[in-house]
Amino acid sequence: MENNIKKIEIITDFSYLKILTRLLDDHNVSGYTILKDVMGKGKRGNKDGHGISGGFKNCYVMLCLEEEEARKVTELIRPLIVRSGGVAIVSDAHWVIH
Repeated sequence: MENNIKKIEIITDFSYLKILTRLLDDHNVSGYTILKDVMGKGKRGNKDGHGISGGFKNCYVMLCLEEEEARKVTELIRPLIVRSGGVAIVSDAHWVIH
């Protein structure tokens, strides 16, 4: 049996991770997964984890939410994504009920 949900994937500069998680926590959003030290290349160049300050690191945050909550979260994080130069992707997903 499956339940239809929305999956939100956020990739942002590592320096914004604490701000992002505080934003989610302050709005009682739970159930997120964080992967630190995500590497890639985008409009801002390589993010390969090198450098002393952590300024060249990205992080990945994934949430799986009901549609209404996902809509609220996307509006909540939009200003942060604009400021950080990150990306947020929302897609349809199915939660396997166990």
